[in-house]
Amino acid sequence: MRAERFFPFLGVLRNYTAKDFRADLMGALTVAPMAIPQAMAYALIAGVHPQYGIYACIFPVIVAALMGSSRYLIAGPTNAISMVLLSSLATVSIGGVFVADLPMDERMPYISMIAILCGLIQIGMGLARLGELTNFISHSVMTAFVTGAALLIAGGQLPTILGITIPKTSGFFQQLAAVFAHIGSTNPWSLVLCLATMFLIVLFKRISRRFPATLAALAAAGLVAALVDAAGHGVRMVGPIPSVLPPLSLPTTLDMTVLRELFLPALAVALLGTVESLTIAKQMATIKKDSFDGSQEMIAQGLGNVVAGFTSSLPGCGSFTRSALMFASGGRTRFGAVFTGLLALPLLFALAPLVSWLPMPALSGVLLIACAQMIDFESLRLSFRATRLDRIVLVVTLASTLILDLEKAIFIGVVISLILFIHVTSHPHVRKLPHHSPLLRSVPNRPRGLVVYTIEGALYFGAISELERKLLKLEKKHVRLIVLHISRVFFIDASGAHALTLFIERCYARSVPVILVVSNREIRETLRRAGMLTYLSEGFLTHRLEDGVRTGMDLLNRISCCGDNSCPVPTAQVPQTATTAREREEEDKEQASSV
Repeated sequence: MRAERFFPFLGVLRNYTAKDFRADLMGALTVAPMAIPQAMAYALIAGVHPQYGIYACIFPVIVAALMGSSRYLIAGPTNAISMVLLSSLATVSIGGVFVADLPMDERMPYISMIAILCGLIQIGMGLARLGELTNFISHSVMTAFVTGAALLIAGGQLPTILGITIPKTSGFFQQLAAVFAHIGSTNPWSLVLCLATMFLIVLFKRISRRFPATLAALAAAGLVAALVDAAGHGVRMVGPIPSVLPPLSLPTTLDMTVLRELFLPALAVALLGTVESLTIAKQMATIKKDSFDGSQEMIAQGLGNVVAGFTSSLPGCGSFTRSALMFASGGRTRFGAVFTGLLALPLLFALAPLVSWLPMPALSGVLLIACAQMIDFESLRLSFRATRLDRIVLVVTLASTLILDLEKAIFIGVVISLILFIHVTSHPHVRKLPHHSPLLRSVPNRPRGLVVYTIEGALYFGAISELERKLLKLEKKHVRLIVLHISRVFFIDASGAHALTLFIERCYARSVPVILVVSNREIRETLRRAGMLTYLSEGFLTHRLEDGVRTGMDLLNRISCCGDNSCPVPTAQVPQTATTAREREEEDKEQASSV
């Protein structure tokens, strides 16, 4: 069991059967032919040769699958990660030259360094058990970011689709402006090949979900390009891919200046990759009712990226497309992803001689279809119509993605999510229960002057200012007795306990007793340790709301019998009085007998 903690795949091997092997192998045979052309297209997004995308489908995928927590998640290059990588390389300057402008052989060591830094960041986050922190990134932020990334990817492919050459620009609107400025130079051969590839993919997908539609469409596009000599008509081709194992790669020299320049892009890739991977894996684990360890998955994705940095591969993360296809194809364990990585090796040798004849506009057509699938119009509609905060978050994040660099947009989205979370949790809900409230159905005919207030949410240091403001309003109301219901408070710290204590003290100073209703054992224990319960006499602290209201009614009725409109404050509630529990009980009995 101790070994399984560090090597999660050992637990699967112990119970692995021939039936599992057949199911995983069939899943891998379905996924691998689709993963190769996808990875090639994503490499083009990152601004590098397609061969580096193929390399990323081998060893990084195997390592991430063996060490992860999910049995379906398949790692590798993705469109969003590649887009962030391209955007980052266009802004990182080394020696006065942007990395994106360097020749490919000089550019790859920097990409390898980003992959290694990204992996180390993810491993560190996983070891620190930060896997659940990604839950604080709101759905609206992710929807806006994915939509913006899809538009950026599509805009970046327009020059290749139209067969025009334009200067590199950052930002969606700058891309469109540059494309429209050169629209008159469109190469019709490039445009037709792109549209034909997209049409074939849609057509082939109607045959079967398991049919490798993308691979078949690209093969047809390559055959047509060879027959009509598309290269002779100015169509860009992929070019030769070496039929060799992924060569070992070394990152750039460990220069602190270079590391500082590359750290922010690596952090952006790590955060985005972590959010994507954990979201996909958690969703699939929920469907299958599997256990899931987000921190272990972060470590696995980090190890995969470190391996990618040393095997001439692009950094990556969990892919929804490949993972969903493995899920739908009947894969049973993590070894389905392992077999996918192993099958990429023979596919590399088999396809390498043929890929050189593949037209680049055909790969751009694959990306356009992927971009269309990325945009979730239902999620956009939900985020826009749900609340005003969701609408603001959606618009700001989407605008940041389209206007700013992608890694800056990621950080803006994360910060907005945290601000939204803090805003929600720092506003505890304090309200007066009406007479017809279902919570008070069992205690009708409450006397005038008895008011029930309920507090819901978390009472921690960030919420105290708002809590004190709302409690101060309650003090100013003319009431004779307050029942304070905090059973729906799920967390309280010292600041929250102190705020409640001050509220009770000020109420007692006005001869307004407070009956506290606390059913949560942990909250009650926190209040006891904070010393707050020593201010409450016997009967002024209850577990159930009904008991607290009845106690208040009895007290007010007894006071009314005496003709006194003010409620006496129990002596044990005065902070300066140091009495024991036995003394408080005797005082209560004397007070009751006198009444």
